[in-house]
Amino acid sequence: MRSVLLQLPPPSLAVGLLIFVALAVGMGVWLVLQKRRGPLTADQFTTAVVSLVVAAVVLFILSRMNSIRINAYGTMLMLGFIAGITAAIRLGRRRGVAADRLIDLGLWVLVGALVGARAMYLILTPGSGPFLDVQTVLNQGLGGLSFHGGLLGGLLAGSAYIFFMKLPYWRVTDCLAPGIALGYAITRIGCFLNGCCFGKAANLPWAMKFPDSPELFARVNTVHPTQLYASAMGFAMFGILLLLSRGKGLGRAGRLFMTFLMLEGVERFVMEIFRFPAPGDNALFTLAQKASVAIIILAVLGWMWLPKRPAVDETPAPRPAAAK
Repeated sequence: MRSVLLQLPPPSLAVGLLIFVALAVGMGVWLVLQKRRGPLTADQFTTAVVSLVVAAVVLFILSRMNSIRINAYGTMLMLGFIAGITAAIRLGRRRGVAADRLIDLGLWVLVGALVGARAMYLILTPGSGPFLDVQTVLNQGLGGLSFHGGLLGGLLAGSAYIFFMKLPYWRVTDCLAPGIALGYAITRIGCFLNGCCFGKAANLPWAMKFPDSPELFARVNTVHPTQLYASAMGFAMFGILLLLSRGKGLGRAGRLFMTFLMLEGVERFVMEIFRFPAPGDNALFTLAQKASVAIIILAVLGWMWLPKRPAVDETPAPRPAAAK
């Protein structure tokens, strides 16, 4: 496994300034391009300012570190986020959801998912450490995370943004559904590289060893690569949802998202059969499996009770005027 992809020296003050200037120039070019399309909005100015402030803070933190570790999990998480937002933007074009709204929403969902995942992990694993240790995050990554906590946290944060901006709730969730599956699939590759979330003992041609898990290999030799199983199922979910999003997108707005919840519930229930059990999971069904069943039931009920609103904009595009 390769939990650390790269280890680089911290940027000097001069290099940091050059990077910040390059980012500022790039942001200026973006604003100019936006102005050509129409008058600049307050949201666009806010996005530019916030982005530069965040960049300055990140560069300052990096300059204070002894070395910069590019961790596999964090890298795959960000690649998954970018890929998921790109997929959401493409779906948003037919559903009347602006790209800049989806980008802002994605940031809310990302933060909410990380907070929810960490909080749920600490609730389910007492004594596993503080909620956030900056030095540990910089050296070892984000630490223990719970998928169901991340799903709940992302849903709550995203819902808050959607209601605050008065966006069409179910159409927006439909835009996000395939992208979440894609991001999940890519992030699970990060789990594989990091050596976490491994499976139960297995004597199969594709079974693998995870040397960073001595507590496991004191008892068994090779295990199921459940991270790769989950990644493959995530890519499959993305393909299914992409196919279902075509045409009228299952009719009602929200049904594509409910389909994602059903598929994700099935995926996680199956994965728990092969995954190494969490501490305290000695019952017939694990806590994650029980949560998955609850998600599937709620998604089925949601599918039936969704309001009768079209999933896509059915207004025909205006025809070009005939040549005289």
